[in-house]
Amino acid sequence: MKNWHKGAAYKEAFKNLLIPIFVSTEQAMEWGSRLSVKQHATLLKTQRSLSDAARDESNLQRKLNLATQSQLMREAAQAFAPA
Repeated sequence: MKNWHKGAAYKEAFKNLLIPIFVSTEQAMEWGSRLSVKQHATLLKTQRSLSDAARDESNLQRKLNLATQSQLMREAAQAFAPA
């Protein structure tokens, strides 16, 4: 799963889901509440990969940026309500 973002399945799934750079929890939750089931699954996998990248990053500023976006993606995923 750690390198899921490098595979062909991710590239195909990502074509259908452009994840914005979130600036607030509210923005992330509003965006996440409108996802389809397939988009939600892609978001979860992307969030996990971003979290792993943040954990492995040695540059403190980049680590913080990655961790912040990962947390906001987690918020977006939690707002998901399947139809």
